[in-house]
Amino acid sequence: MPAARLDARFKQDTLYVFAAQETQLIRAWPDLTAVRKYDRAAPWQGFEPDYPLIRPYRPRRKPKPGLKAGPQQLTLDLVLPPDAPSPPPLKPGLTPAQRRKRAFDAFRFACPKPVARRVEPFRGDHLPLLRLLRTLGGRGDLFDTNPALGYCVALAFRDSLAARQLERDRRIDQLAASKQAEIMARLGLPASKRAVKAMAKIHPASMSRELMTGLKHLLADEAALQVMAHLPALNLGVLTLLQDPQLRGLATPVLFEAVLAEPQETYFPFTSRRLADIQQMADALGVDISRRRFRERNRIDALFEDLARDYTRLEDGRLAGCRFPQPPLPGTATIVPLRAPQALVEEGRKQHNCVAGYADRVAGGDTYIYRVLAPQRATLSLVRWPGGGWQIGELLRAGNHPVSRETRRAVAGWFEANRL
Repeated sequence: MPAARLDARFKQDTLYVFAAQETQLIRAWPDLTAVRKYDRAAPWQGFEPDYPLIRPYRPRRKPKPGLKAGPQQLTLDLVLPPDAPSPPPLKPGLTPAQRRKRAFDAFRFACPKPVARRVEPFRGDHLPLLRLLRTLGGRGDLFDTNPALGYCVALAFRDSLAARQLERDRRIDQLAASKQAEIMARLGLPASKRAVKAMAKIHPASMSRELMTGLKHLLADEAALQVMAHLPALNLGVLTLLQDPQLRGLATPVLFEAVLAEPQETYFPFTSRRLADIQQMADALGVDISRRRFRERNRIDALFEDLARDYTRLEDGRLAGCRFPQPPLPGTATIVPLRAPQALVEEGRKQHNCVAGYADRVAGGDTYIYRVLAPQRATLSLVRWPGGGWQIGELLRAGNHPVSRETRRAVAGWFEANRL
């Protein structure tokens, strides 16, 4: 039954996931059913995992030739000869993180390779995607040419795919034989040539249920389509910035290109969120930024820091009554969650950064700030991407200077050990 910490096993074509007070069973390909329970006596209930099932597989590095020692020859009394090399050390037991990796690797290997390859780039909703590809059989090439549209189909039919209703399956067959513009029209999305081309540019890792709700209006916005037409690809940062006309007006074409080039903007709209925070603080302070046009992220960060100092003083009374939720990941002796607005203000003063301006986002549940004490003193933000999972956001030393590789590895190890 449920373990006290995250763990996973793969046995008899089933992925077993053990979390605090919960046990999950996810059947591998082609069954693809998922149930969970919170208590031994409780009935199993169907659910959809909110974490990725198909993980990128990185095989172990092969040892360099000539370094592997040959078999040890023992004497009759089972004692090595005096001149024999030392035997290799015993292999230590696997950590929970290593067991989870093995379990999820086994789940991936149970899927056909083309299926795993098509699902892997997405950051969430893997079960509906797998079920759709199971229904399509060998006709899953939609995911090769327009993966974002394939995601929309999977979400539109997720209930019937889970129930395996034949009537709905026939509708999926009809969609699979249709052109992309026809598929978009049947899903209630704009079906112009520019809209279809824009949909095909969206990075799979940027797709989420939240983004889908805004795509209909975004793909019908001619001004937004004009910007998208001049970009070679689209990520979540660009799309979120385009969805808000007020924020869109603050960006230049150069900034859109910079947002597209930033890997983290694929799954979290940092620039858009930062501009939204700037707009909120500027409105509260009576500062007019409507004529600003930003080309670089560092100019945005500089304005944010300037406004955050005045905004924090203005909002001291309100922040004192602000309540933060529980941290998404447990802290350690060297990675400490900041559980109150006053702690954010103090962290900002000591580290000469602007984390005090994140109080509203922490209270809202989509950001959390940690104080990192070792290997270097730093400030860490975790952000909840629109699909629901938490990711490392920013990790910076005092004055927003980058941390060392050792510090980044230490934080990444803590993060991986505490999430699915």
